[in-house]
Amino acid sequence: MSNRPDKIKITDPTRIITLANGLSVMRAFLTIPIVYCLSKDLIVWTVVLIILAVVTDFLDGIFARRAHEITNVGKILDPMADKIIILGVLLFLILDNSRDFPSWFFIMYVIRDLSISISALIIMNQYDITLKSINMGKWSVGISTLAIFLYIIELTPYNYYILIVATVLLIISWIFYLTLHISFYRK
Repeated sequence: MSNRPDKIKITDPTRIITLANGLSVMRAFLTIPIVYCLSKDLIVWTVVLIILAVVTDFLDGIFARRAHEITNVGKILDPMADKIIILGVLLFLILDNSRDFPSWFFIMYVIRDLSISISALIIMNQYDITLKSINMGKWSVGISTLAIFLYIIELTPYNYYILIVATVLLIISWIFYLTLHISFYRK
């Protein structure tokens, strides 16, 4: 018989200052040096900073679970930090004509994220529920990040092919999220 409880008890989901939340905030601020290095064409430093961002994304979840500090703020901060980095880098790639990044992807990504975020905020306010991300959403953002990374290191034509795959996955996950959110409104 196991001594482990079936469900880990979160110490205080209303806490704000935790190691995991600090890592999420740090990750959001990594956008500035990442975009700066991109603007100076310091690709090796850009890659190092992106790897650091990925590691902090991985570690914040581990620290939150191990310390039993999964917080409501963290559920918002973590994906928000990811969005800040991705949108900051995307905006740079669009404005940098040498990278030939399609602006339609940025527009679709922003509309998708806004519609998901706004409907999730409405649910949070009406039902006092903080929704978690779905696996399809995580995969679509992961593949999108890979496509963006390939544009950064200018690995053509693979960057465009991966971007198309990312777009399909983003649209599918968008439908999943909106379907899930609509089901809350119908209850």
